[in-house]
Amino acid sequence: MKADELRGKITAHGMTIRKFCEIAGFERSTFDRKLSGKSEFNLSEIRRIRDELSLTNRETCNIFFTDEVT
Repeated sequence: MKADELRGKITAHGMTIRKFCEIAGFERSTFDRKLSGKSEFNLSEIRRIRDELSLTNRETCNIFFTDEVT
């Protein structure tokens, strides 16, 4: 997960993290834990973020998934 890129997309849409959480229906503390890597975004949350920020599939994959397979 590339938290800095996600923060940048939120900022590019003219929103603060707080405002984005309000619009997208996230609790701020939960969103912060996910951004810090303490928990993970599930697929429905990723879709919600994609839709709210009008991300392309490529941008979404770049932010939330890595090319590495372990």
